[in-house]
Amino acid sequence: MIGIIFSNNLNTCPYIDKYVDTFERLGVAYDVILWNREQIEVNYPSNYKVYNMPSDVYGAKWKKIRGFYGFRKFIINSIRTEKYEKLIFLTTFTALMCYGLTQRKYANKFIFDFRDLGFEYNRLYRNCVKKIIDKSYFTCMSSPGFASVFQLKNYVMAHNFRYKDLSDQINHIKEKSGQIVLLHIGITRGEAYNKRLADIFGGDERFVVYIIGSGNDTKTFMSYVEQYSNIVVQGRYDKDDKAELIAKADMLLYYYPSDFNCNRALANKYYDGLIYKKPLIGNINTYSGKRLQSKGLGISIDLSDNKVADKIYSYFEKLDQRDFLDSAKKELDRVIKEDKVYIKKMEDFALGSGKSIY
Repeated sequence: MIGIIFSNNLNTCPYIDKYVDTFERLGVAYDVILWNREQIEVNYPSNYKVYNMPSDVYGAKWKKIRGFYGFRKFIINSIRTEKYEKLIFLTTFTALMCYGLTQRKYANKFIFDFRDLGFEYNRLYRNCVKKIIDKSYFTCMSSPGFASVFQLKNYVMAHNFRYKDLSDQINHIKEKSGQIVLLHIGITRGEAYNKRLADIFGGDERFVVYIIGSGNDTKTFMSYVEQYSNIVVQGRYDKDDKAELIAKADMLLYYYPSDFNCNRALANKYYDGLIYKKPLIGNINTYSGKRLQSKGLGISIDLSDNKVADKIYSYFEKLDQRDFLDSAKKELDRVIKEDKVYIKKMEDFALGSGKSIY
């Protein structure tokens, strides 16, 4: 049996579907060990082991220590009880919680699914993570930008999209109709970012801006945007409504701040643009911003530029729809081809065929 471990609610982990769908298709037994941090009521299947303890994802780090300690005990007890043959660590923290197991008992018997950088700028931390990578059956990463931090040549690219979303794929661009509808969908990027969006687009009748996702609907920000009729804010949304929400937009806001992690990340929104054929608005100072602009998938800007609204308006008005659709299709085809390699490695791991790439 395989144990899949994740340290949060599953609504923040759409990529777990690839593991679950693959193992269900192959008839491979598995458990999911997860932490219900947001205390969301869900009727999980019997093979889902849930650690129920509230923890504010956006709170101070020191306040999370007790919760992480408890979740680690929960993981270790589950592994001892179920005696899993193999493990899958979704994100770095889950692997670090089981560091000793990765180096000994489960060496070359686990997948390390790397999705975000944390404290890898610290050499000791980075070396610790590198040791986990070296002992994995394979390590997959959601951005080539992450691999450069570890100077990796052997890793598997794991793209941040769900195959079930391809069934909702759109092959045309939404017809222009009056105001340009911009959408930020997903976990909050913070109040500073949201307020900057409000300052740029609030009151500009050329645009309507929707800011939707967990953590966006803070009282202070909701109060801040009351003065603007063209900015709509909503908190958590049902993932089943995602396609409908995106369909109403003209462009997607994929502007991640310039920091150690976001400079190198390639997030879900990149794939939303490809699947739903929405031009993206990125940060020119990040890997994703440079990538999407070079591939003809949108425009990348700097939010400190006071002419941002004019540049976005000009881009959209002059957009060659045929060129954009061709670029999006070409990139999506390449992404799917790469992701099939990831799925094949996953199958080999589950069925015991093949060898570690290390």
